[in-house]
Amino acid sequence: NEAAELKIGLEKAEKMLQSAQNLLLQLSGEKDRWEVQVEEIQHNISTLPYKCLLSAGYIIYTGRDDEKIREKKLSEWMQMLRSQSFDFVKFMCTESQLLKWKTEGLPADELSMENAIMLRNTIKTPMIFDPATQATEWLKSTLKNEENSIEIINQNDPKYNTKLEISVRFGKTCIIEEVDGVDKMLFPILRKDLIHQGPRWVVQCGDKTVDYNEGFKLFFATRDSFLDIPPNASPLVIIVNFTVTKSGLESQLLSITINFEEPDLEKKKTEILQEEEKFKMKLAEYQKKLLNELANSEGNILENKQLVDSLNNTKAQSSEIEKALSESQKFQQSLDTQRNIYRTFATVGADLFMVIEDLIKINNMYQFSLASFISLFKKALESKPSASSIDEKLKLLSDTLIKFVFFEIGRSLFKADRLTYGLHFVHGIFPKLFAENEWEFFTG
Repeated sequence: NEAAELKIGLEKAEKMLQSAQNLLLQLSGEKDRWEVQVEEIQHNISTLPYKCLLSAGYIIYTGRDDEKIREKKLSEWMQMLRSQSFDFVKFMCTESQLLKWKTEGLPADELSMENAIMLRNTIKTPMIFDPATQATEWLKSTLKNEENSIEIINQNDPKYNTKLEISVRFGKTCIIEEVDGVDKMLFPILRKDLIHQGPRWVVQCGDKTVDYNEGFKLFFATRDSFLDIPPNASPLVIIVNFTVTKSGLESQLLSITINFEEPDLEKKKTEILQEEEKFKMKLAEYQKKLLNELANSEGNILENKQLVDSLNNTKAQSSEIEKALSESQKFQQSLDTQRNIYRTFATVGADLFMVIEDLIKINNMYQFSLASFISLFKKALESKPSASSIDEKLKLLSDTLIKFVFFEIGRSLFKADRLTYGLHFVHGIFPKLFAENEWEFFTG
């Protein structure tokens, strides 16, 4: 009997030892990861006030600026705060949210993504400078998808006052388009000059006092990027400038080119980003489950076979997801490298649009929409020139686009301005053809 008891005890001890070894093996990696996470969390907690301050400053003070000025201001602020790194987009938004906005029509460039974050996070009323109307259309789309009640008003609408009152009263989201300034009747609403009448809040809206619903939101949109906001109105709104910039347009044109030439490439990139987000959510879920099981275990953890098996299973699944995430990131880098092959053509397109944008300096009538330029860009892509290599094909596509744009714009100008346009066009697209100081000689 004693020998049998010893044998049973030995077997039990061996099983417990095996369980302990398996548990230690499974949790050894977790210990390292937890230590790294604790350091990251402590660092994030210590830098959170600075990041919040930078984000607030970025939203309030850089909405009107282009990428270079934003980058310069942010760099100066980071030096003042002695901050090493800060990414406004990553801090304020998730990858899945950005993907959703892109599918709803948001341009894919960095500036547009920053502007979208500003629009959705500011407390002040946004004044959207949107010459191409892409941002306004995206805003309508995303608000409708969120099942918000939207009221779209034109400032010249005869029912403007009535629609605005209804929006304020019933808590609708109101987008006022084609604004040429800030209407004085809106000042009490923008300042939130609310008056308490019994159980409700009211606000002055023109000649009427209207019940104020806290769900009410207001957006201004204008195609005039030179709109001057008077000093008495500028503190009440925040300007968010969606005016096309060269780098922003280059990103948009690159996306159009890849969708046309390599549609699978863009589709794969989107799918990978979506998968990554799912993997991250699953990983967080498994890690939470692991901690809960350890925290809520009763009795001797080594004797709880179900718990040990569950921990092993959870850890194995976490490892698989981490491996899949690592492979996904490598594949995404590979896709980005393939995408950049087509960047030269997108750069030519961006240069061309910047050249024709400058024509407004000759005559105010020479204003050309981004939509019409993009249609020319797509027309060049549809020409499908035959070539033995991608580089040769991109060169032929660039030449085709230059011809399309030159003739299309040239025939819409006054005859007296065509020579000036031709010279300006050549200098903008082929600056190396000009000798030193030669362009300065022409421009005086």
